[in-house]
Amino acid sequence: MAARGNVLLALGLVGVLLGTGGCVADEPEPARSLPHPGVPTTSPTPNPAQEEFLQALRRTNGAPYRYAVRGDLPDGASVQATGAFDPVARLFESTTKSNDGKKTETDQRIVVGANSYARALADKTWVHLDLSRVKPDSLVWFDMADPTGLVKFTSMIGTVQQSGPNAYKGTFSPATSGLKPFIPLGAPSIVSLGVYSADFTATTNAQGWVTSITIEVQAAKGPALTMTTDLSGHGTKLGIKAPPKSKVDEAADIYYEK
Repeated sequence: MAARGNVLLALGLVGVLLGTGGCVADEPEPARSLPHPGVPTTSPTPNPAQEEFLQALRRTNGAPYRYAVRGDLPDGASVQATGAFDPVARLFESTTKSNDGKKTETDQRIVVGANSYARALADKTWVHLDLSRVKPDSLVWFDMADPTGLVKFTSMIGTVQQSGPNAYKGTFSPATSGLKPFIPLGAPSIVSLGVYSADFTATTNAQGWVTSITIEVQAAKGPALTMTTDLSGHGTKLGIKAPPKSKVDEAADIYYEK
């Protein structure tokens, strides 16, 4: 069970701490009493493009969708992922391939309600975790309310302009309070500290669904990190099911401790 426990913990941890302001912090950013720069502090009348895009994001956030991610990570690492999420039925699945520049690892997760099943692709057995028993500050906490980071992204939008038919560009704040990553969208791997405004571009379709979001975040050193998430299958049934019981082991009790 030691190996399977390690896999579970690896899936619960979310990878890389990124100090986009030029430093890597060892502790979570303290809570701020003032709003972050780049995020509106008042409620002025939004421009039509901004309201239109936010409406598309809210619509997309409220219905099932599939996604595909490709993104840069700090220090030459990268991540690719595919998955699906149904916020109403509380279903989620993902296959995430991460490369640190030396080796590639592929992990899978299926979540049905409060039941999480995780494994490395090479393993035949899944590890089951009862999310209702996991504390929010646990290393293996999984946020079923926003597993892809799309809700968080919506709340952190700063400005939006229309750049073409069904096309938008704008700014958002990649910074978070504490160690709660939400980028790349669909494969949250990075906690961003120190920068409160980054650029994004996005597209929607004729039905008003968001179909693509590309974000660019400046790393503490080196080039900016580019991350693209494509969304499809909006509003359709996903058919996500838990793995067969014969292929599932229970997580050790240690994972339910703080």
